[in-house]
Amino acid sequence: MNMSAEYVIQRIQCSRMDKQDCLYIVQQLMDIAFYVRDRGFIALDNYVQQDTRFNDPFLKKAVACLVDIGDDSLVERVLDYYIISGNYTGGQFFKNLVIEETILAIHRRIDATQIFSFLVPSLFGLECDSAVLDMFHLYMNQRRRGGRK
Repeated sequence: MNMSAEYVIQRIQCSRMDKQDCLYIVQQLMDIAFYVRDRGFIALDNYVQQDTRFNDPFLKKAVACLVDIGDDSLVERVLDYYIISGNYTGGQFFKNLVIEETILAIHRRIDATQIFSFLVPSLFGLECDSAVLDMFHLYMNQRRRGGRK
């Protein structure tokens, strides 16, 4: 069962401030994407479970699914069920949708540059996409200088 467009539209309505409040999770998702690229899926679960920065329960569940489930459609279905059963709305729904879509892209081995230059900014909409793009460029500059691992 995938969430229908109607279901998403009914629950995703959130303010610009809700979207800005969600930027911290995008930073964490960048760390996850590059960790997977550099070290692989197997080490990821331990990294997220032990690092205190990753304290969002849905993010932890999504990472566990990413690591433990091989079938892409099953990962999507499981994460959809968690979102639907939580009956989230507004900013919380938006945050979980950003997590789900990013985790699915990582699972599909989509290049991190494409994920954070196109996919994730599109979730934030035209009014907020520049904040995500700026964050990604800063992140990449820090990686080039050796500040992010």
